[in-house]
Amino acid sequence: MTTLSPSAEPALRRRRWLRLAGTLARTAPAALRAPLTSVRGRQRIVVRAAAEVLTAAGVRVEVHASPVAWPIAAGGHLVVANRVCWVDDLALLTVVRGVPVAEPDRLLCGGPARRAGAVLLDRRRPRALPAAVGAVAGALRGGTTVTVRPEDPHGARLGRFRPAFLQAAVDTGAPVCPVAVRYRADGGAPAGPLADGPLWRSVAQVVATRGLVVEVHLLPALEPSGTSRRELAVLAEYAVAAVLEWPDRRLAAPAGARRVPRGTSGGGRAEAGSDPAVR
Repeated sequence: MTTLSPSAEPALRRRRWLRLAGTLARTAPAALRAPLTSVRGRQRIVVRAAAEVLTAAGVRVEVHASPVAWPIAAGGHLVVANRVCWVDDLALLTVVRGVPVAEPDRLLCGGPARRAGAVLLDRRRPRALPAAVGAVAGALRGGTTVTVRPEDPHGARLGRFRPAFLQAAVDTGAPVCPVAVRYRADGGAPAGPLADGPLWRSVAQVVATRGLVVEVHLLPALEPSGTSRRELAVLAEYAVAAVLEWPDRRLAAPAGARRVPRGTSGGGRAEAGSDPAVR
């Protein structure tokens, strides 16, 4: 993303900042209540907090359903998505029921998310990675869907997908479900850079953008059986790249690539959280 986004009027920006401050203040009591509720109750608290933050910041989520429904699995699904900024962290929480792998300093609504079971990963500590992968595998075995963002640092371009977390799908047999996230602003214009610098700067950019829409494209699932973690990473990366229209990645799938051929669902657009294959 290199173009500048259309700017919101100053009065609208002020209203958004006030709504955002009030929303974040309300999430604190919700985070304290989360340990006292059921797993489903904690998930509802997280989804509600994420949706309220997005609404306060003036962001709309648009879900594009997969042309092939995600399979019903004995355990959870491993959702693999590209990362742009904190907005898509929250958007995915409202679309895919489950828990994220998140960096502690990059997740708004971090309190409720942690108490709902989010797997925290500090990328500055490589030795913490095996424990995080093990936690993801445990969650998948327990029937919990987990969302991971395996990209290398990339700036405005799609980064290469690291294979480490795909090992959890290989070990548990969980379907790997690619998701592509991209942005547009008012009038369909591409959104400008949202991921540069610290979190507060990205929040300010989002608040200042007029008509920001985050598109969440659910893509056909990949079958991990008989496939290595590296092959799964490449397959997921290329599926996402095809939606994001990076020409250097829209290549033929590697040999041995297999998608889960179970069920179909209507394509096109859906409201957030409405795809039964996701919920």
